[in-house]
Amino acid sequence: MPSKRPPSTPDPDDGDQLAFDLSTGNDSDAAETAAPSEDAPEISGPRAHPALADTSFAGMSSTPLRLHHVGEMYGHWFLDYASYVILERAVPHLNDGLKPVQRRILHALELMDDGRFNKVANVVGDTMSYHPHGDSAIFEALVGLGQKNLLVETQGNWGNILTGDEAAAGRYIEARLSKFAKDILFNDRLTVWASSYDNRKREPVHFPAKFPILLAQGVEGIAVG
Repeated sequence: MPSKRPPSTPDPDDGDQLAFDLSTGNDSDAAETAAPSEDAPEISGPRAHPALADTSFAGMSSTPLRLHHVGEMYGHWFLDYASYVILERAVPHLNDGLKPVQRRILHALELMDDGRFNKVANVVGDTMSYHPHGDSAIFEALVGLGQKNLLVETQGNWGNILTGDEAAAGRYIEARLSKFAKDILFNDRLTVWASSYDNRKREPVHFPAKFPILLAQGVEGIAVG
């Protein structure tokens, strides 16, 4: 004789008709969970839509849905992004006269330094562990430092800023820190350190420079306006 299932046990075939209150963990009626929340904001006009009016989403939190207007997005989010680009990418720090990408390149070169030249491709790869952007931006910044012939010694075809000739590929040219850079930039005891973007390494906030690098080599860049 077949055994009877307890009345409280749901039929497996009726699984599609069950609804659960995720906030309490108890079973609830599907009709009740599908009902709009009383706390949901009223939306009228051309933006009115049944999906926007119901913020409970079948038993989940009934926190009202906040709608952002274009004016608010422009006034806050765009300004935050522009400030980040200007301060973190385009403008050098007055303390050492370096942009973040330049500082990270020099930091990577200092860690790699053994007196010999290093392939630029290797320098770019090491710098990417500190700089959360593309390798082409790092390569261009390193070429700019090398062409100034102040902080970086070069070997190979690094192009010419007077004729506009481009540098050779990173696998063909080499670089190392100049003696001048070693003398004026690096001091672990005086350097302020911060975690890298992925919290795996530390990088200098700025170098305790003994020379006004900003006046010596200048700077150029593109910012968000």
